[in-house]
Amino acid sequence: MTLPRRTLLAGALAAPAIAHAQHRLPWDTERPIRLIHNGGAGSGSDAVTRVLAQGLGAIWNQTVVVENQGAGAGVVGYQAAMRARKDGLTAITCISSVLLGPLVDKKLPFDVFNEAVPVSQLMTAAGVLCVPKSLGVKSVAELLTWARAQTGVIPFGNYGHGTASHIHAALFSKRAGLNTELVPYPGPQLVTDLMAGHVQVGFLDSGTVIAQLRSGDIIGLAVTGPERVSVLPNLPTLISLGNMQGFEPQIWIGTFLPPETPATIVDAWGDGVSRAVASANVSARFRDIGFEPVGSQPAAFRAMLLRERDTWTRVVAETGVQIP
Repeated sequence: MTLPRRTLLAGALAAPAIAHAQHRLPWDTERPIRLIHNGGAGSGSDAVTRVLAQGLGAIWNQTVVVENQGAGAGVVGYQAAMRARKDGLTAITCISSVLLGPLVDKKLPFDVFNEAVPVSQLMTAAGVLCVPKSLGVKSVAELLTWARAQTGVIPFGNYGHGTASHIHAALFSKRAGLNTELVPYPGPQLVTDLMAGHVQVGFLDSGTVIAQLRSGDIIGLAVTGPERVSVLPNLPTLISLGNMQGFEPQIWIGTFLPPETPATIVDAWGDGVSRAVASANVSARFRDIGFEPVGSQPAAFRAMLLRERDTWTRVVAETGVQIP
């Protein structure tokens, strides 16, 4: 069938307008977007936030400015985001402690279900059970054989009281029946001391220790989470080794919007973040850092949060870890 020339010309002229309308954003695109990160500059989560900002800026053709607000264990940045206007121009990226923290410290004001609006899980990182190269241990079974032969207390490094690393260390020690001292390291010194053998075992996130694992200076034995991760494909999950249920929760970074943000804005953010994370440049940079890209939609992110809250609640009760 042949269409009249005038009809073809009208369709051709209308096509760009329709495409533009399909991608029109439900906020003021002339103003910059403020992407708060409730953590310090220079961290792995800061790097992820900045990579995301660049990806979103390219997709939306809009300036996205990262603002680090890590004071007060991230509370200051979180509250600033939750009090912002619901116009799509302010969002926040948070690490998974925003979910775990209130379960061990009732004073923390984070409420990612009744206050914040979940947008997307950006990535997942594994908690990696690590030992120094000098220990000569290559598997969890060999670690347990070595540990049970020790007469003294075994130092077990972690990232500090109430963190996922601390909860994992407490849970592993209890399940394995080990005599350990949980040694907190709030900074990167844990990597240095583990390499030097000052601590014989520790839980570190894959992003922090990926370079040492790749070089062989630190030996990874197993990972937390529901399945193996592509950045460390040879390491088994702890839950696959038996008697290690409770290690399913992930370490993640997620994007949230202020409470009562309109659904059109939430959906647009979910679409934008998903597209950004799926792009070749962003996903490759996430993996270089040591993280597995996800880029979930809002409903999937909320469902993941609910599952992990239930698991963490049981694990925290079993370990008895609480901040008074």
